[in-house]
Amino acid sequence: MMSQIPLNLRPKAQPSFSNFQVAASNQAAVAMLRARERWTSAALLMLGPTGSGKSHLGQAWQSRYAGEFFDDAHLMDEAELFDAINRALAGQTSGLLLASHLPPTQWGVSLPDLKSRLNAMPTITLSEHDEESLEPILRELFEQVGRTVGQDVVTYVLGRTERSVDVLRELVHELDIAAGVTKADLTKAFVAKYLRQRSESDLFASPIE
Repeated sequence: MMSQIPLNLRPKAQPSFSNFQVAASNQAAVAMLRARERWTSAALLMLGPTGSGKSHLGQAWQSRYAGEFFDDAHLMDEAELFDAINRALAGQTSGLLLASHLPPTQWGVSLPDLKSRLNAMPTITLSEHDEESLEPILRELFEQVGRTVGQDVVTYVLGRTERSVDVLRELVHELDIAAGVTKADLTKAFVAKYLRQRSESDLFASPIE
């Protein structure tokens, strides 16, 4: 009978700029977030597809500058969103960062003044990671935990996980702990077994319909 690999329960590290792996296509956008003093407005809109790192960067920005950050801003109540923008523009907060995967023109905003504020808001855009850009990032994540893996492991992981740096970071830490506990090398076979066990664990943890 095949032995079980221990699943990792390590708490996630707090999002910060230092633990965010930046793709070349997103360097300018991240540089803008890291330099609040360079903003031309007290409010900034961050657009990007799911998995591009908006939540991580937003929390990192909020932690550094103590401003207000709202993820999925397109789902906010219009009055609350308008108040948040006004607070920032009036200097009552340390700044405002809004994040969404949709441009404001697709938010269905009905308040004319809010629509005007959103359309005039400076915007940065994060691009989606493709497999080519994620490969060096994944290798760097493994190196950060002291692991050297083969190309077959990198290809296998990228072909079976969400294209999100946060997801990859969490998986790398899980694999590092599991391999350490079992004193195993991080081979493709080990990773395949771990992912299979994790999938089965998630399946049985879900309520049966």
